[in-house]
Amino acid sequence: TDLKQQKGFTLIEIIIASTILLVGVAMFAQVVSRILNQNFHSHKQTQAVILAQNKIEFLLNDGYTSSNMAEGTYTNPLNPVNETGDSSGVFTQTWDIDDVNPIEKAKLITSIVTWEDFQGDVKQVTLTAVCIDESN
Repeated sequence: TDLKQQKGFTLIEIIIASTILLVGVAMFAQVVSRILNQNFHSHKQTQAVILAQNKIEFLLNDGYTSSNMAEGTYTNPLNPVNETGDSSGVFTQTWDIDDVNPIEKAKLITSIVTWEDFQGDVKQVTLTAVCIDESN
């Protein structure tokens, strides 16, 4: 048979096709990596919001006159905590209780949860609520 009549790909065509394929695979891997990173961040942020909200609900359920509602800044003694508030997690939980001025018999609760992401950047969720003395 004559070599000029044989069908197939040249080495240059194979190299170009392989390069295009590699670029496509690299772009796909980058997109998947970005999606996974955003998913991780969203998951951690959701856990932090739940943790902060649980602290506010605990304090509100205790009521205005509870000793847990004394003015001050508090740190969870179990820090770092997990999403349920148990020790050995990645979150740092603090909360502040302040009198609301000029409103009488009202306290502002600020619940703060911080953590580090993959890049070592500190992320934070802050929730606030007001507890009012309803005993009068």
